[in-house]
Amino acid sequence: MNKVERVRAALAGAPVDRVPASFWFHFVPDRSHGEASVRAHLEYYREAGLDYLKVMNEHPYQANVTIQSPGDWCRVRPAPIEARFYQEQLDELKRIVDTVQGECLVITTLFGPFASGNHASNHQVTEHLRQDAEAVKEGLAAIADSLAGFAAACVDAGASGIYYSAQGGEADRFTQEQFETAIKPNDLTVLGAVARRGEFHLLHVCGERIRLQLYADYPSHAANWAVSKHDLSLQEGRALFQRTVVGGMDNRGVIVDGSPDAIRGAVRQVIADSGTTGIILGADCTLPTGIPVRNIRIAVESTQAE
Repeated sequence: MNKVERVRAALAGAPVDRVPASFWFHFVPDRSHGEASVRAHLEYYREAGLDYLKVMNEHPYQANVTIQSPGDWCRVRPAPIEARFYQEQLDELKRIVDTVQGECLVITTLFGPFASGNHASNHQVTEHLRQDAEAVKEGLAAIADSLAGFAAACVDAGASGIYYSAQGGEADRFTQEQFETAIKPNDLTVLGAVARRGEFHLLHVCGERIRLQLYADYPSHAANWAVSKHDLSLQEGRALFQRTVVGGMDNRGVIVDGSPDAIRGAVRQVIADSGTTGIILGADCTLPTGIPVRNIRIAVESTQAE
């Protein structure tokens, strides 16, 4: 199998010649924008031997107003696709896709409305929602409408799908009712915009102490969460989400500073525990910047049966 065939088979739950694998990390600041970012992604893809490439997104959402108090959320309007932060990300994505020329599937990072609103408000979504839920809901819905258009534009630009970073789901952050009325509907707005477009949308449920069952009906082709921080194995997650699962490796564990033999052993244990179908090897979350790429290549190559 080539890389595209391998990933497509894994997403379909079909047999594979080996379990596909991919990992990612934030590039250093001087390699995170423009041409430098394009080069960094391509060099990393080739050096690590990844089966698919996730394009990082270092262009945070910019709101049309300064959000300082809960009432400011009522003045938030959807950012247009022509916004500079969107266009810069789309330009990097297009250049990467054009260079890869179909050798592998390319997905691109999209942060959900909660994370985008947090950036735009200097991380005040949680507190503002407690003070004036209706105002914050209105603002987050506007951001969701904007992100829905951006998600579609990413697919139009050549992405095989989006890596959707769903944040705000910690059980100690919001009650289940708050989550289901203020966070989840906006996530579904974005994911619904591309549910029937693209072939590889990866749902990443970010954080610890997450009520993972509340994400089970989010539309995507694969799901990823911090296995090492939740009482839900990859096998159990495959049953919960009813789709291919991505992960298995602690993003701060052996892959970061372990020996080659330790990395190989950890990968083979993941596969022994989870099987070879309906799984893509990955990490709980983003790996630390500065991780030796050699370690990542060892992990990718270790999915090959002995």
